[in-house]
Amino acid sequence: KYVEISKVTFFKYFTSKVDLLLYYRSILTLNLIIKIAESKIEGMKAINVIVQHFASEYAQRPSMVLGLIHYFTDSTTYVNPIHVKPAERLLFFPESSNIDYEVISFDQLVEQQMLDIVFKKQSTLSVNSQQLTEVFLSTLYGTIVVCRMKKADHVSMFFFQILGTVFPGIKG
Repeated sequence: KYVEISKVTFFKYFTSKVDLLLYYRSILTLNLIIKIAESKIEGMKAINVIVQHFASEYAQRPSMVLGLIHYFTDSTTYVNPIHVKPAERLLFFPESSNIDYEVISFDQLVEQQMLDIVFKKQSTLSVNSQQLTEVFLSTLYGTIVVCRMKKADHVSMFFFQILGTVFPGIKG
């Protein structure tokens, strides 16, 4: 209703729930890429932004975030991010000064930040960036599931509490 698209047009582009979830994931990732690039932050500060963003997304759209995790657990293949057209970028991010950011996968975005963390020695964990990424993603997705199971009232605080246990540099 917000963008005045009819149901017929909507379902023409998103024929299944999976299509919508994959597009949502691409928009979510692009939003994070823009926030991080325009704030000129990297490493642990960028990871804090990612955690905060996921916490607010979960608070606003829990069924979408949980649907995305459900898709990940059921999927046997890895799907690359869906290309977001320039007109769609302007629609979703009108305040952004530059819409020419490369859309990468969420995993790649996290791994870029973990690489900065390793190079800048912002973590006491002595592993490579790929292992740090896997630990972070496992903890993030697990936190979302546990948050749902426990029906946590303060989602952001819950996210930072759990993720801060694994990554002491993460602070909310």
